[in-house]
Amino acid sequence: MSIIHDALKKTESDLQKNSQASQKTAPASARPLLLYLLIVVAGLFLANLIFGAIKNKVQPRQARPARTAPPEVKPPPLAMPAVLPHQTPVPAQEKIPGPEFALTGTFLAEEENYALINNKIVKTGDYVAGAKVERIGLDQVELDNAGEKIRLSTSR
Repeated sequence: MSIIHDALKKTESDLQKNSQASQKTAPASARPLLLYLLIVVAGLFLANLIFGAIKNKVQPRQARPARTAPPEVKPPPLAMPAVLPHQTPVPAQEKIPGPEFALTGTFLAEEENYALINNKIVKTGDYVAGAKVERIGLDQVELDNAGEKIRLSTSR
């Protein structure tokens, strides 16, 4: 029995030595972690300083200029057309240009018909540039622009 007892005593003493050794090395393993953390924080701080200095050099802050009222612009005087004494002026009737429409294509489906007018997809009843889409056919579209009927065609 003394052999077993001696073996148990030896195992117990070995366990105590190992536990004491691991307790002494635990604080030492925390030191590299603390060192790495300190290096990362210092690196972020330096990066902030460097990029802040670069930003200030690239885009220096300028003081806002004082707001001043814009200069007053006077319209030029209206020029009267030269009229000879024996002529009476005739008022010029200029046609006011309407919006331009460009039909690029049409698409016919079972439920709805679609057209591409002025790079906008429209269907019957939609408005494009103030004109209502009345009808969409295979290669033409009819628009109503304030009572004026406009027919657009894809054929050139």
